[in-house]
Amino acid sequence: MIIAGITAISDPLNASPVPKNVTMPFKNSHFATIDSALIHYRLWVTKVKPAKGKIVFIHGFLGSTYSFRKNYDSLVNAGYNILSLDLPAFGYSDKGTWINHSQSHRAVMIWKLLDFIDRGDTARWNIVGHSIGGGAAEAMALMRPTRTKSLILVDAMFFNRNSGVMSITFSPSNTRPLNKFYVDYVNHCMPTFEGIYKLLKSGYKQNPDSSDVTGYMMPLRIPGTSEAIVSSFSNCKETIPLSIDSLKNIPVLVIWGTKDSWLPPRSAKIIKTYVPSMELFKIKGAGHMPNETHPREFNGKLVNFLNRVN
Repeated sequence: MIIAGITAISDPLNASPVPKNVTMPFKNSHFATIDSALIHYRLWVTKVKPAKGKIVFIHGFLGSTYSFRKNYDSLVNAGYNILSLDLPAFGYSDKGTWINHSQSHRAVMIWKLLDFIDRGDTARWNIVGHSIGGGAAEAMALMRPTRTKSLILVDAMFFNRNSGVMSITFSPSNTRPLNKFYVDYVNHCMPTFEGIYKLLKSGYKQNPDSSDVTGYMMPLRIPGTSEAIVSSFSNCKETIPLSIDSLKNIPVLVIWGTKDSWLPPRSAKIIKTYVPSMELFKIKGAGHMPNETHPREFNGKLVNFLNRVN
């Protein structure tokens, strides 16, 4: 069934069965199999008729659809339909260690999902990417500029050349002993309440509450997550050449927290070098996750920008 440009489905693509041990994490959860990888995504449909536009949200490292929990309602109420997904290795999506986690391959997978959702609807997508997810968002815009209405980058890694964004940060060896060491390390540090609390405190620049920690922690405890995360750093060879020139005709909004120590605000200047027409909005006092810690400022700016470009 297609409602205002969003197709509500529960059956996966390519008639691939959803594993019996997979449950629906949220009331609006769906699963789709794309290039043999199981993708978890969620849909929101606005009551505003006609809808103003469509938005796809792409989370950052260790995130999931939960990362934008404080943003969905404001945008739906403003008249936008939303699709948010978990990238493979994260959230409730596939934990396969064989999956290519390059930004260009992620972009291909997401566009395949959106094409299925669109079912012929030609309305263009507003693409929002946070942190490492910003690289996938940008790759999507570069790949299909005619299907992109706008690009919004939030404290994002900028994918300006096909070098493998993930491998720049950390590239574990493919040898078994070292790979096991990294997996054991991730298993020890990531899925614990204390570990997630410290991580979020560093990213938020303020203390997270218990619900914040639990929301991030639960998907990370799914079996196979640590192995998948480690593999994402080494299995990330870019697959499609992309040109930064494609962004020249796309409205670009960059949102940044002034206290982000993970990706400092000066990183936005790199984006400005390649996209001089971009619009920059800094959120005072916010860390790496302004959409979570400062939702009022974030949502207000995003809605204002989307209303202008749509």
